[in-house]
Amino acid sequence: MNAQTSGIVIGKVTQVRDQEGLGRIQVNYPWLSGPEERWVSVASPMAGPDRGMFFMPEIDDEVILAFNHGHWDHPYIIGFLWNPVQRPPSTDERQRMIRSRNGHTIRMVDSTPASGNQGALIIQDGHGTTISMTNGRVVINAIGALEINAASTTIMGRKVRPLGPPI
Repeated sequence: MNAQTSGIVIGKVTQVRDQEGLGRIQVNYPWLSGPEERWVSVASPMAGPDRGMFFMPEIDDEVILAFNHGHWDHPYIIGFLWNPVQRPPSTDERQRMIRSRNGHTIRMVDSTPASGNQGALIIQDGHGTTISMTNGRVVINAIGALEINAASTTIMGRKVRPLGPPI
């Protein structure tokens, strides 16, 4: 493609394993008459050497592409889209959420402040184990075992001493 555009276009993710390890995504332009795929860099709110925000999409996710100075041969992925087939993980406008394909979730729930209620922060794994923080209270619900391993542990100002070496 040697054309130019002044707008953005929609693409579809076809591959996420960048053999060069550059965090790029292979994208197809389904609206073109012929197959056109290319590896495209992803814009991120934070990126730098061995740091930043890293969230890879899934194959068949929709992407929004913009082009460097309008040149089709220099695309960038600037965002991702939900649609009637691929719906968002929540419809509650009070929630801010990060959720993985396997259901690992970090959820920030804003409430209308009443009687000091500021909402909650909930961390949940794909099995349903949760850590919930709300109104000055932390609740841990473990589906299996709960282990605390530390060189030193203090609960309510009192040191907890291990019974001895593990068996």
